[in-house]
Amino acid sequence: MRIQMTFALTLLTLLAHVHPAAAAWGPFISLGTNTVNSDASCAPLTSGTAVCAARSFTNTMLVNQFNGRTWGGWKSLAGTITSAPRCAPDGNGQVICAARSTNGGLAYSIFNGSVWGSEVKVTGSLGSAPSCATLGGGRVLCAARSVSGGLTSSVFSGTAWSAFDSHSASTTSAPACASDDAGRVVCMMQDTSSNELANRYNGTGWDGFINTGGQGTGEPSCSNFNASGEVVCIGRGTDTALWVNRFIGGAWTLSTWTGWGSLSGLVGAKGSCASQAASQLVCGVFGITNSALWVDVFNGSSWSGLASLGQTTVGNPACTALGNGKVLCAVVGINNKVSSTVGP
Repeated sequence: MRIQMTFALTLLTLLAHVHPAAAAWGPFISLGTNTVNSDASCAPLTSGTAVCAARSFTNTMLVNQFNGRTWGGWKSLAGTITSAPRCAPDGNGQVICAARSTNGGLAYSIFNGSVWGSEVKVTGSLGSAPSCATLGGGRVLCAARSVSGGLTSSVFSGTAWSAFDSHSASTTSAPACASDDAGRVVCMMQDTSSNELANRYNGTGWDGFINTGGQGTGEPSCSNFNASGEVVCIGRGTDTALWVNRFIGGAWTLSTWTGWGSLSGLVGAKGSCASQAASQLVCGVFGITNSALWVDVFNGSSWSGLASLGQTTVGNPACTALGNGKVLCAVVGINNKVSSTVGP
């Protein structure tokens, strides 16, 4: 990001020192023996439990369930996918995991808490992996970069998907979407000049693209902030540091974004954040200096500073809320197998 970006509100308190908070994290545990060829994507299920998905080397969707202590092991779903999957809760106790299908549309499966449904394809023209987020009440939005470089999206009603709705833009990245806990979804993606563009789905349509004033060198990532109407987005800046911006809710204008602020560090292409509690976040990133998972915790007023958790990795982390103040982060190791840790 550029230095002239504005710095506003306590979310952007800058504490870049390494913090002993790393000691509060548990050991890394294996998700199973399967190898993967994508980053994982994880989503909360019920309190203390979660599911994760990844793409296998045979281009199927691998799915796994965490029961609060251990993983159930990878299960390969029938069907071929052509992107990494992305998972999201539906607001009714289920999780949807979706990826780009072989025909360029959307392939998805629903986990109802006990079993995975059959993989189903939805017609579309996706130019990237999708990003999915809940609208609440069983509704889920999945958006992707369109083949023409814009934004294309479809909404699952709980029983059926809407026709894909496309909006023009000149983008280079997949969108990163997150629920605002008020029936809307905010998505961010990069344009051809590396600007961070944001758009909001208001429940019935899109409010329009906003240039948030930042420039990135990796894909942005957005997350639920567990505060009605608000969403937090992070990204790697032109200085290879981690930067953060928050949409505070209300009118869809640039003035309702706090502005980008640096959290320092030397980080990988894409981080991941999850809500630890209301208005509190845990963000995980790949650390360039030691190829490990690093975390930074926002306690509602300040950041802890980036702290290394160790565990040599080759991928970007996937973090998700577990409830009770805990977050799970999963990463792909040098053996292409996934492991996870819970904290802080």
